[in-house]
Amino acid sequence: MIRNLGKLWAFLKRDFLNEISYRLGFILQIAGMLLSLLSFYFIAKMVDPATEGLDGIRPFEWWLVGMSFQFYFSTALYSFAAKIRGEQVLGTLEAMLVSPTPTSMVIFSSAAWDFTYGGLRILLLLGASIGIFGVHLYTNSLPALALGVLLTMLSSVGLGILSASFIIYFKRGNPINWVLSGATSLLGNVFIPIKQLPEWIRPASDLLPATWSMRVVRGALLKGESFTELRDELAVLAILTAILLPTGLICSRYAIRRAKRAGTLIQY
Repeated sequence: MIRNLGKLWAFLKRDFLNEISYRLGFILQIAGMLLSLLSFYFIAKMVDPATEGLDGIRPFEWWLVGMSFQFYFSTALYSFAAKIRGEQVLGTLEAMLVSPTPTSMVIFSSAAWDFTYGGLRILLLLGASIGIFGVHLYTNSLPALALGVLLTMLSSVGLGILSASFIIYFKRGNPINWVLSGATSLLGNVFIPIKQLPEWIRPASDLLPATWSMRVVRGALLKGESFTELRDELAVLAILTAILLPTGLICSRYAIRRAKRAGTLIQY
């Protein structure tokens, strides 16, 4: 256990040092996030607060939570595939995957910094919104919020690993990311309230973890709903997580095992 934590720390340290080595890029990323926040603030002024689907939440606050957690979902979706692709290009993927370290540990650790940084970005966006725009967030339902965030992360990890498996298996660009990212933005209750979509397409949103994540996070942070009030949403999110995470791990092991047999781990 201690040895695995040491390996996780080594991955985190490596990626952190790599990130801050380009300080201007790091600063520009933060500036871009704040500019996006400002843009959403003024766009929200053009939206009727009584719009169906906002559930009594002010448009800016509704979008704020959606935008913040879309960053996190995108991190999970793209980081695993990007890391695998990067290790392939550098020629280090084979060395990592044939080492004594469990494959699952290598995969999780490779994206550890991205998840850490994604969490810091969410805190930055929420903090800036409180300090600059006076947004009020409820803190009386932290257990429900914490569980919702954990399940969001794990379900997204499953999708991210599935995406990385595609890269290992087919050695090509990954259409899974494009489809899931587009579906989440349109159907995941992230930027567009589900009730504003045609009725025939609404049931598809229930298949996306983001839909239930948004209900939990908005309910806890913006409406102060209790764990009991959010238990149904949390239950569905837990079921989706129980399906997606093992599926991603199984697919990754199959893709890696096949690549090892074929000797194509370093091909890209």
